[in-house]
Amino acid sequence: MAETVFEQVTQQEDLLDVGEFRAATEPLMPEAYRNFVNNVGMERTLQDDIAAWQAMHLRPRALVDVSHIDTSVTVLGHKIAMPVMTAPFVGSTLIDPEGEVATARGAVAAGTITTLSMMGTRPPEAVGAVASGSYWLQIYFMRDRGVVEDVVARAVAAGASALVFTVDLPVMPAFPRPMRLAAQGLFQRWQEPEHMMYAIRDYGDRPIGATFPDAKATWADVEWLRGLSDLPVILKGVIRADDAIRARDHGVSALIVSNHAGQGLRSSQPVAHALPSIVDAVGTDIEVYADSGIRSGADVLRALALGARSVLVGRPVLWGLAAGGSGGVERVLRLLQAELAEVMAITGAPSVAQIDRSVLG
Repeated sequence: MAETVFEQVTQQEDLLDVGEFRAATEPLMPEAYRNFVNNVGMERTLQDDIAAWQAMHLRPRALVDVSHIDTSVTVLGHKIAMPVMTAPFVGSTLIDPEGEVATARGAVAAGTITTLSMMGTRPPEAVGAVASGSYWLQIYFMRDRGVVEDVVARAVAAGASALVFTVDLPVMPAFPRPMRLAAQGLFQRWQEPEHMMYAIRDYGDRPIGATFPDAKATWADVEWLRGLSDLPVILKGVIRADDAIRARDHGVSALIVSNHAGQGLRSSQPVAHALPSIVDAVGTDIEVYADSGIRSGADVLRALALGARSVLVGRPVLWGLAAGGSGGVERVLRLLQAELAEVMAITGAPSVAQIDRSVLG
């Protein structure tokens, strides 16, 4: 009989960590999508993110009662089973027909929150049908503000519980040749009805591509977005402490410390290095989450120790989706939860609230 949470999750599974999910599923992905996901030609930022988390040593604590481990946490008043949520991403119907709906179903089954990208394939109504109250909508600003207004209204009606404004792409990055070729291949696939972004499909009478992104967006637009609904607004892509303070002062409810998982500014500072100064700057005034480069429960613990309330994961969720649809997403999330529970026990933290920087060596 399994004695630990980790053993309970893994004893009947063939894939025992995120790396094994990746190795098993990447060959199943279309080449262009695989190259895009892997940042081919501009891997440095992603590699630096992964390395920065893994470079932090953990310090075991002796003789603490860890017979019961509680991985639950509250984000914006919503209790979830683990401090791991799914990040927004595009193109997932290329690896599973249900795309974001399957991801949402897996996240709900694992007891956590999913984030739907405004550039996703499945619309808010479809995701809300399986995850009402447990999903966030990620927003990109467009010069055609009417599209943003309409998508927000649809998300509210479909049960979204927060808006995630991605702020780290004021312009499209200058991709090197390998990424440009991958993107060109994906743009061709995204013209197919079953893979088309819902923002393009549903607003085909407007020049969406010509209005995205909006390089004129400023802090005043944060207040405009807050005025569209009663939902809390989260800023995704904050990497500087001074921006975190501005976000707090403009009424933002939470921040996601992120460098767009390496697909934005090349040579961006790793999230693990940026996180402590942001947490120190805003204190407990607003909630802080982290994404980019999280690959294990130990990485989740490291982020929590630096002050994050939760993390978001993208690529591991995609690998889970490719491995088995919604069930694969649930498996990956529960595996990360189990790994987190194990390292919490070894570092003497029976609950998430007891994790602090003392666990880092």
